[in-house]
Amino acid sequence: MTRLTTVALVLSFTAGLAHATPWFTQDPRTLPAGKWRVEEHVLYSETGDALVDGDRAALAAGGEATSLTLHTRIRYGARDDLTVFVDIPWIDREYAPAGGAAQSHDGLGDLLFLGKYRYHDDRTDGTRRAVALFLKPNTGDYRDLSPLLATGSGTTNVGVMHLCEKQDGPTIWYASAGYVSTGSRSDLNVDPGDLVMANFAAEQDFGDGWKGVLELNGQHQFEARRAGEGVPHTEWTTLSFAPGVQHYSQPAPGQQLVLEAGMQVPTFAWGDKGALEEYTAYAGGFLIF
Repeated sequence: MTRLTTVALVLSFTAGLAHATPWFTQDPRTLPAGKWRVEEHVLYSETGDALVDGDRAALAAGGEATSLTLHTRIRYGARDDLTVFVDIPWIDREYAPAGGAAQSHDGLGDLLFLGKYRYHDDRTDGTRRAVALFLKPNTGDYRDLSPLLATGSGTTNVGVMHLCEKQDGPTIWYASAGYVSTGSRSDLNVDPGDLVMANFAAEQDFGDGWKGVLELNGQHQFEARRAGEGVPHTEWTTLSFAPGVQHYSQPAPGQQLVLEAGMQVPTFAWGDKGALEEYTAYAGGFLIF
């Protein structure tokens, strides 16, 4: 099997992973008991390349693809130190292959259920730590669809994350690391490789409700397996920078409204990946009440 053909196969079970988890500052904070946080986020990305042996190359069928994702996220403070979370994505994808007619598909993506437990909160030295467990069931469309039009990954995944925070005056530092165990794709007889994620971020308070954020996000997917054997050219790593801005306000006593926007750009890539976004633009906000 040629490397480019293998990358095309990998695309079929990695394209649906896009936007599976929020990338805008993973923090260890939890909501007070009985509080709600309702979020709406829009992510837009353009993809015209694959990753072949660490170098950008044309997609297997050429052309360009776009993805517009509307995330509705609902969080609830079950206890002061425990927040539960559901992410409901609606995804609209378009793909125009080289020399072919443009195609589009939209629908529900893979849901995400998460529980976050804050086990450390020291206001004296400004540190917080938490662990999170999450489940991503296979709810999106993927059968009989071009991978670049699929709204789901075709797998049910489970994962764990550890999140840290340190406040130093007007600056807050964040760090998190996670591991995702990916399920099997029975229709392809392939077990996609598990995924390791890491996030490092700095948030700077500029006053008058404005904050700036700079993030470094990393992902590594291990080699896929078929019938117990590794599938060559299916392992990859990406590092992306994501600058952003946030504005905080208080529309009513006991409420908080946050509007935020940013852009994530891959700055380092290694290995073989069926589709590599050129950028992902982000805008959204949330209300705590």
